Amino acid sequence: MKKNLFFCCYFFFSFLFVSSQTYHSILLDHPEWHLTSCNNGCVTDIYSLSGDTVYNNQSYKVLDGFHYISKTFWLREEETEKKVYMSYEMNFERKEVLLYDFSMLEGDTINISNPIAPFTSNPGPFIVDSIEYIILDNGSSRKVMFLSSIATVNENPVWIEGIGSLSLINAPGGTPNINGAGKLSCFFKNGSLIYSQLDSIVSCSSILGDINENKKTDKKRLIKKIDLLGRQSTKSNQLNFYIYDNGRVEKRISIKN
Repeated sequence: MKKNLFFCCYFFFSFLFVSSQTYHSILLDHPEWHLTSCNNGCVTDIYSLSGDTVYNNQSYKVLDGFHYISKTFWLREEETEKKVYMSYEMNFERKEVLLYDFSMLEGDTINISNPIAPFTSNPGPFIVDSIEYIILDNGSSRKVMFLSSIATVNENPVWIEGIGSLSLINAPGGTPNINGAGKLSCFFKNGSLIYSQLDSIVSCSSILGDINENKKTDKKRLIKKIDLLGRQSTKSNQLNFYIYDNGRVEKRISIKN
């Protein structure tokens, strides 16, 4: 019995150690952030990536969503450095800031920017108070970083490696707050649930359609695909509505590789 317990513990902590050494990308595999806010009733907004662009010889993913994000927000990731950057446009000028640095250790500091977000734009330095590891919905282990401001703002961001902030993805200095700017309820990759915190909503489902659009189901037949303006749509990498013969309507972002 003791021997079995020893091996179980050994393999569990070995799993955590190996997972902690492997960096988990945020931007790969069609990420999807579901952010819930409950000011006058609960509303969940969805953020995703909708294409690629190149600027100053750097490749970026285009961030898309509602409220604080337009398609002028571009993300890029340096996986070897465990860093994520964002390029954005302000006053007809394009700028780039460091959003996340997952190479930091406890006690390290970072100057955070929240450009065009419902938080202080330049709140100054933050310190990594602690680092923990959690098991996500898909069974993988991820690093969680708890930060706090050492300036004048009262913010306590929480970052998860491979996901980003538990507040807005483009606002690394924001406190996740269901009654404020919002808190991450669900995170998907390739349409599969990776993380969930359902303390304010019952469930969430991915808007990402099957990567292979030709995949058939045995109980429904696609009649029409339309865009946000109700026009017949043949485009991918945008939000479309799928209307089926059983009366069901699905909202998807269809990805074509």
